[in-house]
Amino acid sequence: MKTQRKIKSNRYTNKKRPFKQYIPNHLVKSKKPGGRPSQELLVSLLRYYNAPVTMAQGELIWKYHRLLISHNQDNDLTRLHAFDSIVQRHYADCILVYNRIKKGIQSPLLDLGTGAGFPGILLKIMSPSLTIILAEPRPRRVEFLRLVIQKLNLERISIFDHRVTSKSFTLPIVSCITRAFASIEKTLPRIENAIQPGGLIYFMKGPAVKEELNLLTLSGFTLERQEYFSIPHTTQKRAVIVIKKIKPKLRISSGNN
Repeated sequence: MKTQRKIKSNRYTNKKRPFKQYIPNHLVKSKKPGGRPSQELLVSLLRYYNAPVTMAQGELIWKYHRLLISHNQDNDLTRLHAFDSIVQRHYADCILVYNRIKKGIQSPLLDLGTGAGFPGILLKIMSPSLTIILAEPRPRRVEFLRLVIQKLNLERISIFDHRVTSKSFTLPIVSCITRAFASIEKTLPRIENAIQPGGLIYFMKGPAVKEELNLLTLSGFTLERQEYFSIPHTTQKRAVIVIKKIKPKLRISSGNN
């Protein structure tokens, strides 16, 4: 008599493997790089804040950083002193914005109220082919910007060392960016005679800009888009507001022939 082999049931035999959820690298918890300020640490911190750069770009930013620190005796260039804070709130901030707007930026680009070069110098490092005009009226900062351009061997970048108004600045531009400058309402009239129809103005703002937008009335311009984000691994919230110059409507004359 043959003995039948008893097959044990296995409740896991037909069980599907659990779905592995994909998490972007910049959201994965990781240890923040530390150590003494250096080019290597700067590149590592930028990667930590999801603003990666090439080694060549990192070398230029490091040279820029050393110039910034050595010429900041009176806090006239930046009020930040800690290396990590400068990398996070200046360099990473500008690069994160650049990554969001790089497809729309065209030359020439006006950096209105650039100060010590934020974001203009960072944009130039990230996009060497971009033609940039740094607008900054304060003499000491103008002197610093000239030094940076010389030491970093930057090309196709110039300085407008006067206050930008609708009368003082009329050079045709197709892009403009401003960071921590005046309100949108006060900024647009200053460049209305320079920005060409269809041109884009990028405003680097904080989250409070929502209140500003609620009260904003545009004439000759239109709100193209608004984007809100945070610097990864921080509580720093940011916004990019894009305003577009409207093409003027053609006026049809009703005069008698």
